[in-house]
Amino acid sequence: MRGLAPAVPLFVYNWVLKLEMSMRIPSSFFTMGRYVTAVVLVVGACVLIGAPTTTKFSPHEKAFYSDPALVEYVQPGFTITVVSAKIAADGTVNVDYKLADPNGAPLDSAGVVTPGPISVSFLIADIPAGQTQFSSYITRTVTAVTGSATGTQAAGDSGGTTTTVATGEYIYTYKTKLPTNDDPTTTHRVGIYGSRNLTVWDLGTNYADTTYDWVPNGSKPNPRDVVRTQDCNACHGSAATVTGSNGLAAHGGSRRSVGLCIMCHQPQTVDPNTGNSLDMKVFIHALHMGSSLPSVVAGKPYQIIGYQNSVNDFSDVVYPADVRRCQTCHNPKNGAAQTGAWLTNPSRAACGACHNDVNFATGLNHVNLPQVNDAQCSMCHIPQGELEFDASIMGAHVIKINPRRSPASISSSKRSPTAPPVRPPPSPSPCATTRATAFP
Repeated sequence: MRGLAPAVPLFVYNWVLKLEMSMRIPSSFFTMGRYVTAVVLVVGACVLIGAPTTTKFSPHEKAFYSDPALVEYVQPGFTITVVSAKIAADGTVNVDYKLADPNGAPLDSAGVVTPGPISVSFLIADIPAGQTQFSSYITRTVTAVTGSATGTQAAGDSGGTTTTVATGEYIYTYKTKLPTNDDPTTTHRVGIYGSRNLTVWDLGTNYADTTYDWVPNGSKPNPRDVVRTQDCNACHGSAATVTGSNGLAAHGGSRRSVGLCIMCHQPQTVDPNTGNSLDMKVFIHALHMGSSLPSVVAGKPYQIIGYQNSVNDFSDVVYPADVRRCQTCHNPKNGAAQTGAWLTNPSRAACGACHNDVNFATGLNHVNLPQVNDAQCSMCHIPQGELEFDASIMGAHVIKINPRRSPASISSSKRSPTAPPVRPPPSPSPCATTRATAFP
């Protein structure tokens, strides 16, 4: 019939049908695809969850776990910086300072313009001519909990006035006035410490402190600089954080730097309850010695009665290394101007803090040599002598389990002109895991 397509052979029809069927995608393929997609999504979510966070906060800080939007708004943490400090002719002291968040944005101390009110406290001290430690202009008399013993302690200013320069910048005028004959040639230091209250956002209380050195006559300051805060943080918290929740902290957390600590912890400050000195070079050695103190070994606890009459007993402290590893704290690489003072300037106070069974007045346990002052200490106790275990400072602190050379080799080297040279011991890493041992 005209117009009809010619008949398709059966074998061709069957071939086309098989081809068509082979090109179809079975439904099982789509089922498998859905499972694959689900697995990919789950794996991707796990990767995102396990990916490193980009937060600037450490796991020690509440902000690390908080809502990022809240953290972005509040900006936890704060810094204190001093612009200038001035002493008027009548002894009035003014300090210009700034408060900022970790990004440098100014903070309102009242907590109205920016989140979180900030409270600050002020110290002031100088290093009197001929001395090496700070002396506070502000002191208080403290009475022992029992008995009538009293003691002097360095203190902060109270009752001063604050003037706002702008949001984040303020001028504090001390109530305490300096003597009108104050020495304008000595190094003066202002210390400020404070807290930022962010508890309403469940971000805790943030802490910070700072110091500022100057000489009233314009000369270059020469402050005490022996041990740095980072040396302490090598053990006490590994690193400071922007909110002050890690690192060196004392008195509730707001005192966070060695520079601030030594303004009060100097010879002026004592504990009237125990009679123990709170001078940094004394009590910091003693509390780290702890259970190894000769007095503690003999049965007398080493205690400090502190704030609100709290009893702080350091008699059970075991230093996590041999206590003769002086360079763990007195780090020769810390950049401090007087980092070698422990080697060149021995004193009865510093040495007697660890060796507290020595009576310098009578010479007991000091080879019967009385010492009425520190003038002759460095004549016998030189930095390092020719022999180990001698009276030099390095020699007296040789660790017996790891000396540079054995006593036998020292003896033979004195007879042999070809003996190897004496090399100083390597600097130990902070918090070495060597067992703590008491002095013999």
